[in-house]
Amino acid sequence: MSLESQQRLNKHLMRWDAEIRAFDQHLSEYGSRKADLEHRRAVMRTHARVTDPKITGTKLDDAVEADPEVYRLHANYRASEANTEATRARLRWFQAVAEALRSEVATERAAAQLYAGSGNT
Repeated sequence: MSLESQQRLNKHLMRWDAEIRAFDQHLSEYGSRKADLEHRRAVMRTHARVTDPKITGTKLDDAVEADPEVYRLHANYRASEANTEATRARLRWFQAVAEALRSEVATERAAAQLYAGSGNT
C-alpha cells in the first residue's frame, strides 16, 4: 500500500527537479547576458577612446551607457538577473515544502506501523 503523503512527496520532488533544471538554464542565460553586456561596454569604451583620446572617468562611462545597444543589453541582463533570483526563491520554497512532506511521510509511516503492530487495522 502506497502512502498518500509519500505520493505527494514524490510529485513534489519531480516538480522540484524540473525547477532545478530551469534554474540551471536561467543561470546559463544570466551568464551569457552579462558577458554580452560587458563585451559591448568594452567595445564602446574602445570606440569612445578612439573618438576622443582624452575622455576618462565619468565622461567615458556616460558615453558608454548612452549607447542604445548597451541600454538594451543592460535591461536584458537585469531581467535575467531578476528571473534567476525569483527561481532561487522558488527553490527555497520547494526545499521547505519537501522537508514538511518528508516529516509527514515519517509520521504516516510511524502511524501505519503502530496500527499494524496493534492489530487494529
